Amino acid sequence: MHETYYLKKAGLAAELLEKLDALGFWSAPASKGHHLAKKGGLVEHSVNVTKRLLDLTESQEIHWSREESPYLVGMLHDLVKCRCYKLNHDGKTCSYIQPEWPGHGVASVVIATVELGIRLFPDEAAAIIHHMGAFGLQGPAMTEFNAALDKWPGPVIATHMADWMASRLDEDQK
Repeated sequence: MHETYYLKKAGLAAELLEKLDALGFWSAPASKGHHLAKKGGLVEHSVNVTKRLLDLTESQEIHWSREESPYLVGMLHDLVKCRCYKLNHDGKTCSYIQPEWPGHGVASVVIATVELGIRLFPDEAAAIIHHMGAFGLQGPAMTEFNAALDKWPGPVIATHMADWMASRLDEDQK
């Protein structure tokens, strides 16, 4: 499987791949009704984001805490969607289940670190938490986003750009 290549490059052991399977990572859609709203859409989107993030990391000389960072961030940035988006019995429409944490970036970090035991470095966690960029942010959320940009500008912006490019350029027409 192509997607397991990226997960292995992220340093995830075989038992974590099994835990991802138990969460529904391989079958979850990437969205409720936009890009890759189909069975397996999440993993396809995650691979697309990882490819874009690797390209941006190289071309823009983004500095991460470790070599596997863009693989981890790209593959896990939407991890909560395993819980949020469920295909209905018709296999064509999705239901949305509200996560128990604010924002799907925060929820994805919590699931990765607390439930799966994956160690994320601060720049990786910030990139996942803020991968949606400034869209719709106000007040404290905008202040937090700006603080993350001040501390880790390359990883945060590159992750946002990779997600946008994957969902808008690579996937919107599918």
